Amino acid sequence: MRRRRGGPRRRPDGERRAGRHDPPRLQVPRVHASQVRRAVKRLLALEPYYGGSHRAVLDGLVARIAPEWECDLLTLPARKWKWRMRGAAITMAAQARELHAAGARWDLVFASTFVNVAEFLGLAGEAVAGVPVVVYFHENQFLYPNRHTADWDFQFPLTNVTSALAADECWFNTRWNLDGLLAEVGPFFREFPDHRPEGVREAIAAKSRVLAPPFEAAAFDAAQPVRGERCRIVWPHRWEHDKRPEVFFATVATLASEGLDFEVAVAGQSFRETEGPMREAAEALGERLVHCDEPATREDYARLLASADVAVSTADNEFFGIAMLEACYAGCTPLVPDRLAYPELYPRTYRYVDDAELVSRLRALVLERPAPGAARTLAGAFTWDALLPQWLAALEGAASRR
Repeated sequence: MRRRRGGPRRRPDGERRAGRHDPPRLQVPRVHASQVRRAVKRLLALEPYYGGSHRAVLDGLVARIAPEWECDLLTLPARKWKWRMRGAAITMAAQARELHAAGARWDLVFASTFVNVAEFLGLAGEAVAGVPVVVYFHENQFLYPNRHTADWDFQFPLTNVTSALAADECWFNTRWNLDGLLAEVGPFFREFPDHRPEGVREAIAAKSRVLAPPFEAAAFDAAQPVRGERCRIVWPHRWEHDKRPEVFFATVATLASEGLDFEVAVAGQSFRETEGPMREAAEALGERLVHCDEPATREDYARLLASADVAVSTADNEFFGIAMLEACYAGCTPLVPDRLAYPELYPRTYRYVDDAELVSRLRALVLERPAPGAARTLAGAFTWDALLPQWLAALEGAASRR
């Protein structure tokens, strides 16, 4: 029997063969079950010191990574940071086990340096087994200026080291932060009486990168610069010893004694141990003091910065300095020390080398008020709009290690 040309044929197993007039079949590739992944990734974020820049960066990240990511956020109040470093891993590992038992599965763990990552991984066990871990270094304890040194202080830099070794990736907010930690690891291990670890610096360096922390610009975009009759100087920092508030007050007291016409706003988070001396020093300025408190809302904070001509840092400890960049974005001209992370972020024109130069530079700005917005472009490179693509790419890259 002759077959008709072009008609459908049947294979020996009885399945109909496609004819030339039939539409082409879709070619569906075979996918092994192990290749099937959730379309939406899930992040487990750990922040034992949920306040200040730690909170601001984490909240900004969580608000922006959807719909590509979901997030489980484990936090503790921003109190007693030393106790957080000692004990947060126990609390958060228990919470992670509970979430895992309820069905949570993660593609990435993101922890700040106040988590002892090695302890957390050991205690969380199966809940995070095989999940890549990123530790974000807002700071490192090697470079933190301690007022009192005791044997137990060595535990905190050691926690930074063990966390870095336990993590898959280490992200630092500045090159100064990263280089500072790497430079101190070797001398630190020479303090060991014996069995000094080798190759630690190289191991940490191989998994480390710099990724700047972005800030939320919306409130500052809504607060246009406003200038009063007198030059306004703002000091927008935590009220703690490492920010050297006494240097700031001595500087403005010197200018006041010269009869210069200016006013001062003091912002930032206050602490019980330092609030009394801070207020006493601020109130000594008399009618020049126009603000001395942490603003009630972010909008109030933005308006305060937008009302100032100059923002000053006198810090002896700064790994990045979001507050100063926010002040720049709000329209202030910055004056920062020529040390710490500042040379990495600010050109020489905004840096002073010592306290004497701070007095002379600030005097010149009071006598000839700067135009608002000179440093806004500098700060604009660190907004969430500018840096979000880098953060998303970094998260995807870290999660792909799984």
